[in-house]
This record gives sequence, C-alpha cells and structure tokens, in this order.
Amino acid sequence: MIASALSYAVWGLILVGLFWVCAASLRHPPLAARPRAVLTRLSTQPVLRVCLVLTFMWLGWHLFAR
Repeated sequence: MIASALSYAVWGLILVGLFWVCAASLRHPPLAARPRAVLTRLSTQPVLRVCLVLTFMWLGWHLFAR
C-alpha cells in the first residue's frame, strides 16, 4: 500500500468519525456534546486553547504538506 493511499484512508476515517459524532450529538444530546459546546469549552480555558491552536496548526501543516 502506498503512503498516500494510507494517508487518505486515515483522513477518511477521521472525517467519518467527525460526522458520526456530529450526527449523534444532534440525534441523542445526552450521548455526545454538540460541536459548538466543545469548541466553546476549548476556547475559554487557557491550556485547552493552546491545545486547540496546536491542533489547527497540525491539521494545516498536514493538509498543506501532502
């Protein structure tokens, strides 16, 4: 298996997982928090804000440097 196919498979799994969590949060609110609530909580606490920024930086780099 070539590296790019493996990379696309991993990104596909991440995307499917994200959609599943979003759908679960809308259908069954006690099962999962809504994405807006998660981002609000991450952005209001200083340490978690750093983690959020690092995550966006990591995603940006990996989407740019394929």
